[in-house]
Amino acid sequence: MKKILKEFIAFIRIFEDLIKAKYDTDKNPCAIAGTLFDRIGTINGIEYRFHGTGCTFEKNGIVCGYDISIFEKDEIQFTLWEFSEFINTHPNYKKFNYNEEFIENELSKLIDEEVLAWLIIMDRVYLTYRVLDM
Repeated sequence: MKKILKEFIAFIRIFEDLIKAKYDTDKNPCAIAGTLFDRIGTINGIEYRFHGTGCTFEKNGIVCGYDISIFEKDEIQFTLWEFSEFINTHPNYKKFNYNEEFIENELSKLIDEEVLAWLIIMDRVYLTYRVLDM
């Protein structure tokens, strides 16, 4: 699952880099969507929709959704559903038919390895994963 997570993160960063290059900015696109460019659009064949502190985008049928932390610079956050959608729409991974329970168990191992952590705000734990170390 760590390999898939690395690809998920790389997919996000490549998308963000396209936006940053097009609009000549070093700011995270999630922070400036709607001001420097439209919240909904297309770039290099990637359809995107920014929402709140995150974005959902699709390239070649692969769906990717994520949020950026409002507390840590450029820290990627995602839900089990968002990560499952990436896996289940990716041609290299959908053939394995991983269910959410399996994916959740694998992500739990990455929490144990301190690659991921739960999002905690004011002592409340949210079912959102934070990427700590990749």
